[in-house]
Amino acid sequence: MKVSQAFSQGRTLLSQIEDPEYATWEVLLILSHILKVKPLSVYLYFDEEISEEKFWEILEERLKRKPLAYILKEAYFWGRKFKVEEGVLIPRQDTETLVEAFLDLNIEQGWVLELGVGSGVIVITLLLEKSGLKGVGVDINPKALALTDKNARFYQVEERLFLLRGDGLTPFKKSGYFNVIFSNPPYLSLEEWENLEEEVRVFEPKEALVAGPKGTEFHERLMQEAPYYLKRGGFLILEIGYNQGEKVRELAKKHNWEAKFYRDLRGYERVVVLWKE
Repeated sequence: MKVSQAFSQGRTLLSQIEDPEYATWEVLLILSHILKVKPLSVYLYFDEEISEEKFWEILEERLKRKPLAYILKEAYFWGRKFKVEEGVLIPRQDTETLVEAFLDLNIEQGWVLELGVGSGVIVITLLLEKSGLKGVGVDINPKALALTDKNARFYQVEERLFLLRGDGLTPFKKSGYFNVIFSNPPYLSLEEWENLEEEVRVFEPKEALVAGPKGTEFHERLMQEAPYYLKRGGFLILEIGYNQGEKVRELAKKHNWEAKFYRDLRGYERVVVLWKE
């Protein structure tokens, strides 16, 4: 089967279950996985032959709504490929906004803490972008910690990254140790969870997505607790839901934080940087 033929057929079929533009990207991911090249390099291999059996095996699983990242056991984040496993949240492109917000702070060294480290893509990306940083990652899910460790070793930052099992800030003393605390916390309300597309509800971990009845429970908790763990002049960076900007503004004001918001590629307020004057 020629790559060009697989590309055309795959795009047509995937367009039946998702946006055609995203279907194109997913076919490129499938073919890049089979060819072992970068996604945008696939176009250079259109005349090559690939295993038809392997291609259809992956495509048929995807057409059953299983997330592609779980099928391929990998996902791209900030231009790099990371290992992904079922039971751990799949990295999203929207979360790259958090990396952008951090880099805007021009922090070259010090300690950063990620709460809910998941597959480790955020903290590992920051360690790769800033060689003077050291990081700590916390997660209540042992599978997430094991996956982060694999990704850290692959990118050779394991000696600068310390992983702890725990719930939020509970593993630490109130010592004002960190320059930056950041998190992509659960931020869906229960109602939003019920209305999610099937492939997210069925396959991805609910505890990594749902905060509670309001959706901003974790944001408020971190606004209350983070000052005890941040150095003077430190920052708290949080991802938020596409419709939570106003709620988070109110919470920041209530807990005496200054706030700067960053928008994702679709124009939604996606990340807030918080600090105390």
